[in-house]
Amino acid sequence: MDFTKNELREMKQFYENERARLIGLLDHVDTMLARLNGGQLNSRTNLTRPVFSNKQKKRGPKSIWGNFIVKRLRARNRPMTYRELIEDAMAIHRLGENREASARASILNSAFRLRTVHGKIETVGRAGKKEKYLVLTKWLDQDGMLIAPFDAEFRKIAGGGHVPVDMLAIPVPKYDEFESDGE
Repeated sequence: MDFTKNELREMKQFYENERARLIGLLDHVDTMLARLNGGQLNSRTNLTRPVFSNKQKKRGPKSIWGNFIVKRLRARNRPMTYRELIEDAMAIHRLGENREASARASILNSAFRLRTVHGKIETVGRAGKKEKYLVLTKWLDQDGMLIAPFDAEFRKIAGGGHVPVDMLAIPVPKYDEFESDGE
């Protein structure tokens, strides 16, 4: 039988993990038998536990919704509400009414990740108002205010100015998961 290097590595890791698990199980059995018998059993000094790497597992498949949110904000070139994004998603991806709750949850999760992990988007809103608008972080100046064309657009659709965004709270991404065209 011929195996690729990746298959061999995975098989080796599997059997090392199984060996470590079984050694631990046997150690437990030996300990319990020794306690029940009131004496010591022969220990297996020649068996050693394998050393495991601390390599983190990769995240699963990347969501399409993060890119969708960034692309829609760029395409519309104005602040957008979550409701507008969800409506666009339903129309563009031709999703039925029964999938609206799923699309809404996916967009909310992706927007949260874009805001708190990647620092790509931010939410802005008027003081005392519940409705929030999503904006790209690059649309904000160093004081946390929207720059010229986006501020005027926000005032037109929201009916007034917005509360400044805390620019120090925006995270700096460790790596760029999303496309970076034009940035």
